[in-house]
Amino acid sequence: MNFEQIKNTLKSAINNPLPGSEAQHQLAPVGRTSTIPNKSEIPDVRKAGVMALFVQSNSKPHLVFIERTTSKSVHSGQIAFPGGQVEKHDISFKHTALRETEEEIGLNQSAIEVFGGFTPIYIPPSNFLVHPFVGVYHQVPEFIPQVTEVASIITIDFNHFLLDSSIRHQTINVRGFNMEVPTFYVDGYTIWGATAMMLSELRQMIIRVL
Repeated sequence: MNFEQIKNTLKSAINNPLPGSEAQHQLAPVGRTSTIPNKSEIPDVRKAGVMALFVQSNSKPHLVFIERTTSKSVHSGQIAFPGGQVEKHDISFKHTALRETEEEIGLNQSAIEVFGGFTPIYIPPSNFLVHPFVGVYHQVPEFIPQVTEVASIITIDFNHFLLDSSIRHQTINVRGFNMEVPTFYVDGYTIWGATAMMLSELRQMIIRVL
């Protein structure tokens, strides 16, 4: 698909019934549930918004990811969608996703067209309930990483994720323990955990329309 085709496909896909937690769970680590627990089970849950953002590169739809800086965080060094925690002045989860995307990768949020949100996901290790959105950037991207949180900005042609060969099981070292987990492996990058689960749903949304 080219960039124009992905825009049209997304407009159709986001208005269809979402694949939901079933699609997310296809890329879930062993023991991870993709369903959202009851509020009574997670009374102090933190909330966040992230953006699956498409930019155009050589007429192809490239999806934007950040590589997190190395830190003491449970998500240190992982590849993720840009986004972050809800702040008091945010009027919606969409606003959070847009604000955090601009802060982390430097793209003007006024040039982002948001098509809609897809299924929220709970992340037990960090106690976050994440609300993902999908959109496109209508300008030539000039990235400016937020150096305290973003080690690098990565763009990957989304067409690669539509191939079954992009999904594989790999051994990942997580806080000193080796785990075999389902991943997306594209262009030498390994995407796993909650980001892979959200990407799995996005992938299914697109495939259902094609």
